[in-house]
Amino acid sequence: MSDEEVQPVRQAMTLQSGALIYAGLLIVWLVMLKLAMSTAWFPNDVLIIYHLVAGFVLNRWVLRDLLQWHPLHATLNNVVRVKLSAFFFWPLAYAGFLFRMLVDKVL
Repeated sequence: MSDEEVQPVRQAMTLQSGALIYAGLLIVWLVMLKLAMSTAWFPNDVLIIYHLVAGFVLNRWVLRDLLQWHPLHATLNNVVRVKLSAFFFWPLAYAGFLFRMLVDKVL
């Protein structure tokens, strides 16, 4: 037996499934944003909580399975910077991630 731990192999997420998760969360966020801006009865706290939960879900499910970190660039500073910016600014950050991955895959 070796001293190395055996890591369970997870199946990587496809770009299409990552884009579908992002699109679903974005549509719900836009509907909630429209409700918060146009009505007085919709609580703004729900929109803020949903924004944070959606950023967390995207970081845990999509970012983890779609991005492969190169050992040279997987420093603590780089990983934390990317994950925090993706967490707080997920509507723009994931659109950029998915577009760059699509260009990389197609071209």
